[in-house]
Amino acid sequence: MRFLFPLYICFWFSGFGQQIEHRLILFGDAGEMNKQQDNLITEASKFALPGKTSVFFLGDNIYPSGMGITDDEAQESSAILRSQYTAFRQVGLPVTFIAGNHDWDKSGPNGLEKLKLQADFINGQHDAALRFIPEAGIPGPYIESVSDKITVILYDSEYWLFPYHDNLDSALNGKVRVQFLDSIATGVGDTEDKTVLILSHHPMRSFGEHAVRFSWKDHIFPLTRKWKNFYLPLPVLGSVYPVLRSTVFKSPEDLSHPTYKNLIRDISTAVENHKNVIFVSGHDHGLQYIVDKNFRQIVSGSGSKTSFIHSGKTLKYKYNKQGFCILDCLDNASLNVSFYIFKDDKILKSFEDVIKHE
Repeated sequence: MRFLFPLYICFWFSGFGQQIEHRLILFGDAGEMNKQQDNLITEASKFALPGKTSVFFLGDNIYPSGMGITDDEAQESSAILRSQYTAFRQVGLPVTFIAGNHDWDKSGPNGLEKLKLQADFINGQHDAALRFIPEAGIPGPYIESVSDKITVILYDSEYWLFPYHDNLDSALNGKVRVQFLDSIATGVGDTEDKTVLILSHHPMRSFGEHAVRFSWKDHIFPLTRKWKNFYLPLPVLGSVYPVLRSTVFKSPEDLSHPTYKNLIRDISTAVENHKNVIFVSGHDHGLQYIVDKNFRQIVSGSGSKTSFIHSGKTLKYKYNKQGFCILDCLDNASLNVSFYIFKDDKILKSFEDVIKHE
C-alpha cells in the first residue's frame, strides 16, 4: 500500500506486473458543477486505455433533487449531466449512470417521475455508449462481464429505501424483492471463478456521515455543515442535531435505519458463498477503502461534495475531499484499486492496493 506519490499512467500493465484487461473509472455523487468536479473529470478522462476502459457514475447525478420538471429546471439538470459524461465520451469511453437517492427527488414524492426524466434525457442522446442502468424504476440487477475474469452487477439501491412507492409493502417485501435477491445470488453463483463487483449508490459499510457518525467540529461549529467557513461556536446547541438524527429523526438513507439494515442483510446473504465480491458505492462524500477479512467496500462518493469521515480498524484508507477511484481488472482475476485526488493543483495517486483473487 502506498500513499501520495507522483502520478504515472500505466497503459497496459499495472505496477505489479500483471496485464490490465479492463479499467473502471468510478465517480460517485458528482451531480453538482464546481471547479474541482470539472478538474477531476477532465483529468480522469486522461486515464483511458483504448478499448479497455469504462466509466461508472454511482448515483446522485443531479443535485439537489434530481432531474428538473419545469423547462428551466430541466435545462440546468441537463447541463449537470453533460458536465459529467462529455469529457469521457469525447475520448471514446462508455459511460454508465446508476441512480442515487437525490436522483429520486431526494427520496421525495416525485422520485419516480424525476428518475424517468433523467433516464429519458440520457437515452435521448441516442448514444449506445451512454447508458442509464437499471431502467428507471426497476431495481435490477443488471449483470455484465467487463473481462473474462470480472463480472459487474449493478442495482438501484434507492429503490429499496424509497418511501413513496404506489404499493410500498408490495414493492419492498413482495415478489419483486424475492426475484431481485434470487437474481443476485444466481449472478454471483454463476461466476465462482471470477471476481464480482457489485455497484450501487448505497454502501454496505461506511465511516462517513450516513453511518451517523459526527466529528467534534459538528458539535462545536454546527453551522459549518451548511456554510463551510462559518465557525460560530455553539457547543451545546451543536449537539442537538447529531443526537436527534440518531434517535428521533432517523432516515432510511442512514445505515442504522431498519430499512437500510434489512437491505444490507439481504444482499450479504445473497452473496455470502462467494469469496471474491467487492462492493463499490458512493453516498458518503469522500473516499474510503474498507477491508474486513473477505469483505471489501470501496466508497467513491466525492465527485462534487465532501464530508467528514471517521477512523476505524477496518478502514484502510480515507480522504474527505474530492477525488475518484480507478479499478484495474488484471489478467489473473485480481484487482488493482487506486484512489486519485487533487493536491497542490496536481492530480496524485494517494493510495493503491491489490485485491487478490482467492
